[in-house]
Amino acid sequence: MEEQRTRCGYIPSECLKSFQKALTEGGTIATGRSLHFAADIVCSGALQLIIPILWAHAIQHIGIASPRIVVYLKKRIGELEEFTRRLPDETAYSTEEFQIRMGELILVLRDAPTRTLVAWPKVAPETHAEGWLTAAATASETAVLLKVWRQGDSHILRKAGAELCRAITDGSTEKALFWIKWLFEEEMRIKKEVKGAAITTVERGVGKGKNGAGLFIITLFGEIYKELAAKELVRMHEEFQGLLDAWRSQSCKKHILALMTQVLCEVPRWKVPAAPPLIKDAVVMSRAIREVPKFFREVLAYDAPKSSVVKAFKAREAKKVKKVETTQIDAFDRALEDYFARM
Repeated sequence: MEEQRTRCGYIPSECLKSFQKALTEGGTIATGRSLHFAADIVCSGALQLIIPILWAHAIQHIGIASPRIVVYLKKRIGELEEFTRRLPDETAYSTEEFQIRMGELILVLRDAPTRTLVAWPKVAPETHAEGWLTAAATASETAVLLKVWRQGDSHILRKAGAELCRAITDGSTEKALFWIKWLFEEEMRIKKEVKGAAITTVERGVGKGKNGAGLFIITLFGEIYKELAAKELVRMHEEFQGLLDAWRSQSCKKHILALMTQVLCEVPRWKVPAAPPLIKDAVVMSRAIREVPKFFREVLAYDAPKSSVVKAFKAREAKKVKKVETTQIDAFDRALEDYFARM
């Protein structure tokens, strides 16, 4: 049986990889490839497959260089999804407004300033030994921490939370990420060693995974942001709320958490603690956008796939053998992704 292909004849997984690669490359040719692959994926009925790639690119490659990207991305993707809900697929794809908005999204992602997301620090196994936290945690409790910590939260969250607050106050992104990672590892250790044990029983969300270290940290971050905003040390209300919303809805939670940490640690030290403009040159951007419909017309000249590209992609991915985790960092990443997937 012939494998399902996109409108232009690509294997879906290869088309997505090519799009992802082109999105990170510079130059006019890469811009054209980005638009071509995006148009092919979307017009093949697989808008939902491209959305996680767009979010991951924005968080990992743009991030703190232009935090406004999260607000823009949420708004534009919402508009595209509304098109596909309101109109028949082929009608939506053929509508110039839909094409322009999709193309503009790709061009903005490519045009935005970039900054590689900060790396997570290593956490030595001995830091999870009995007595280590008591000896290492020396930070004083803050009003923000006491506002978030509640009966039902363990003393571990209280002590590590105080260290996290101090790291953010000091502007140390690396130390803040260390304590976040340490908390997730400690929570996983507790659950593994004692059946039914939990680092907290306080419910801070709704549905599956409504309690845990992740939601404690997110709640703490929200209160820290409010305190910084009240002191006019940061002016990114929409952007930070966009990150909170994205953390709850997107799959790249670990990267979003790292970006929120950067915002809280670094932005208060900026000369202007607000998000810079998203587009460098509006005139150049408008000229590029006018070329977008050509890419869609080229793709729409081919017949639509006879069966679901999304189902074919997911079936192929399900057959892949999981890679062996060879290092502690690999194991942490896998465990953390599994942890977030359950939330």
